[in-house]
Amino acid sequence: MVPLEDKNEVRRRLSPKGQVSLPSEVRKALDLCPGDSVIFEVTDGTVTIRRADYLDPFFNLPVFQALEEWSQDQKATVFRYP
Repeated sequence: MVPLEDKNEVRRRLSPKGQVSLPSEVRKALDLCPGDSVIFEVTDGTVTIRRADYLDPFFNLPVFQALEEWSQDQKATVFRYP
């Protein structure tokens, strides 16, 4: 890790596969654990990384889209409590 002059920045090098490891300071700041999901937001050449809340609509969008295709009877069967 190579800290820059601004203490909120850390420089990382891309691997040959285009991968970057999140520094431990970032993982701690976002309270990330192995298996957690993050969201990358790109705006005007700047990338923001944030923890994906399990209720985040963008994180769960494919699930919501799949559920919309189900009939009410199918939903009632799947979500029926014993």
